[in-house]
Amino acid sequence: MNRGGREIVTSSTGSADSAGPSSEGDATRVRLSVVIPVYNEQDTIGECLGLLIKQIEHIAEVVVVDNNSTDRSRKIVEDAMSGCPVITMIDETRQGLVYARNAGLDAATGDVIARIDADTRVPERWAQTIVEFFEHDAEKEWAALCGRGAAYGLPFEGWTSKWKARLRPVFDALPSRSTAAAPEDIAVRESPVLYGSNMVVRRETWAAIRDTVSMRRDVFEDVDMGLCVRDINGRNAFLTSITVGVSPRRMETGMLAFMEYMSFLPRTLLLHRRYGMAATVVLGYLPPLFAVHGARLVMIRAYDPQTASFSVRNFWRPTAQRCLP
Repeated sequence: MNRGGREIVTSSTGSADSAGPSSEGDATRVRLSVVIPVYNEQDTIGECLGLLIKQIEHIAEVVVVDNNSTDRSRKIVEDAMSGCPVITMIDETRQGLVYARNAGLDAATGDVIARIDADTRVPERWAQTIVEFFEHDAEKEWAALCGRGAAYGLPFEGWTSKWKARLRPVFDALPSRSTAAAPEDIAVRESPVLYGSNMVVRRETWAAIRDTVSMRRDVFEDVDMGLCVRDINGRNAFLTSITVGVSPRRMETGMLAFMEYMSFLPRTLLLHRRYGMAATVVLGYLPPLFAVHGARLVMIRAYDPQTASFSVRNFWRPTAQRCLP
């Protein structure tokens, strides 16, 4: 099938146009689309899709965007499509996350569109929480939302998870900076930006910012999107209850490459003339972050997640640098 000049691959049991709730009782429900840009993600895309399939009753469609993968990513997605008719795949031949993201958001048909990464692991009730949040927001006070991302497979992951679980009720009980509508059991705060591994925009919000988002590859595209939402007087919600798992591979990036990557943040803020925020990031946020990354890098490179042990020999293991977006 061809839509808008892009090839769309559908499963043998369904199509992109027939995805989603079909019963009369579901007609008034908010339809959630999930967009996943993919470039050589054979190690993670299968589990990502598997976790979405477990809560597919709350998802109208999953749009995977293959951005010129040369590994088994495409085959893994096709296998998932054969058993789940709401999964579709489109191709974006222009290389880069912003192109793949735009292709997916343009192709999505849901009322709200989630954008996650191929290494994102969504928790139980993730989709249900998103749908219920937007259904409750009948006045459309929120234009977009995002949640946290917590790295999996790190040293001391079990210890840190226990402390996070103990402290979460404390942070969730803090007064919200927002008075906008939200379900009573969902803690919501307002955020100036969005988080690419775990973000959702209304379809009309995307239509409003589509021509203003930056196509530069040296800025943070998710921060840029969040600021574009703010520029049209939209509001970004931050939900503490939809934290996803993300790969720690960015944390494994060498120091120089990591510093180059993080330079995208102040550059994005300057692009939107947030001069005060950019200065705060450069002077107050990045220096301690680089120090933390250096210490974290030593620990991560010495750690073997397969054996849950540390060894100096692990420093000489080959590591692949993650491509910049």
